[in-house]
Amino acid sequence: MSKADELAAKLRKTQQTRADTDNFADLAIVHWPAQVYELYRQIEIWLAPVCEAGLDIRRNPTHVFERRSSGSTYNYAIDQLMIEGNHRRISFDPIARFSPKGEGCIEVHMKGKEHCIVRTLGEHGESLWHVQALQAARQQRPEPTLLDEDALLALIEEGLETHF
Repeated sequence: MSKADELAAKLRKTQQTRADTDNFADLAIVHWPAQVYELYRQIEIWLAPVCEAGLDIRRNPTHVFERRSSGSTYNYAIDQLMIEGNHRRISFDPIARFSPKGEGCIEVHMKGKEHCIVRTLGEHGESLWHVQALQAARQQRPEPTLLDEDALLALIEEGLETHF
């Protein structure tokens, strides 16, 4: 094999690897809204009793523009989840499917506090969601907590500044 043939083979392999990576990323973006909406449905189920007491939950359509480190860009529609009660608002804003923290990131905004919910994959490929408080740069960041009903209610309680 000539030097030119070797170089051509390496180039083809690099291009194929890049194409495979881009195809994987495209599929990940296609599935991201459905993964977020599945989480929203679970949150709505957990909060159903609180909604009967006056908590308001709604979804607001939004668009996300996301750029990967490879240079690929994505522009897609996805909903934010808004929770209101006790004259306070909590918004769940899915900002990125591609995140150094995990397989997706949803920022949680509430008065004076910021959290993120990060999606990771379990050993069988299932979605696992973790909540983590975002602290100032100088403060130590607490460990993420698996998002379950108790963790969600604690987050809502904190955001609404009320106690259940």
